[in-house]
Amino acid sequence: MAKCSPFWQGKCAIVTGASSGIGWALTKDLAGRGARVGLIARRQEPLAALATEIQAAGGRAEYRAADVTQAAPLAKAVGELQQSLGECDVAVACAGIFRTTRVDPLDPAAMQDVMATNLLGVTNLFAAVLPGMLRRSGGNLAAVASIAGYLGLAQSGAYCASKAAVIALTQSLRLDLEPRGIRVTTISPGYVDTPMITDEERQTMRGLLTAEDTARRIARAIERGRSEAAFPWGLYFQARGAPLLPWWLYRWLVGSQPVLLEAEGTEQK
Repeated sequence: MAKCSPFWQGKCAIVTGASSGIGWALTKDLAGRGARVGLIARRQEPLAALATEIQAAGGRAEYRAADVTQAAPLAKAVGELQQSLGECDVAVACAGIFRTTRVDPLDPAAMQDVMATNLLGVTNLFAAVLPGMLRRSGGNLAAVASIAGYLGLAQSGAYCASKAAVIALTQSLRLDLEPRGIRVTTISPGYVDTPMITDEERQTMRGLLTAEDTARRIARAIERGRSEAAFPWGLYFQARGAPLLPWWLYRWLVGSQPVLLEAEGTEQK
């Protein structure tokens, strides 16, 4: 686990998508830094196992199984965690899914699933914790977007659109909430090694980050009050510059990229 940090010591941090991937690694990291952690995901068994592991290491952890796409059950889970751990100081939306966007046929249900989890899952978590933060005039919100939110990738339309929406959402919320004492951090990783990445992709992806390294970067970004954290830098600059290229060059460069640019690597299950 990470070393205790004065910033995190005694804070209540609630993380969605905590059953695997970045959400799992982030929860462990924050517990090691001294936070009281609340775990949320659909799958109860891995949540229970992670909470037990954190408690065995001397940390404080509670969990609730909930679907982030369902606002009322998620709010209930958040409320129960706050009753046990104290009011939420930091909320991190990590839950997310990837679905290949095929065009023959274009599947509306797949599009809806991705947008519901990756975008509405963020707003549902924020809506559950914001009343208390606004009342106290303090707190931190963070959402895991993706470098894929800065451009369009082949067969990834739903995913790229959902992450672009998260980037815009958090930018807008930052304008509204910072004057009221609440910080908002947008996290945009590139390729992350999680259970959703295949062995073949591990061999071919450049700059593949571990979930643990990504978790450390997220924790530091929140601790330092950063508004945005995108990494690795090389991939970030490529993604920001690619849309400025002529279409024929963009198509040649981006069309050769792997289909899966999975930011959070957290299949909400």
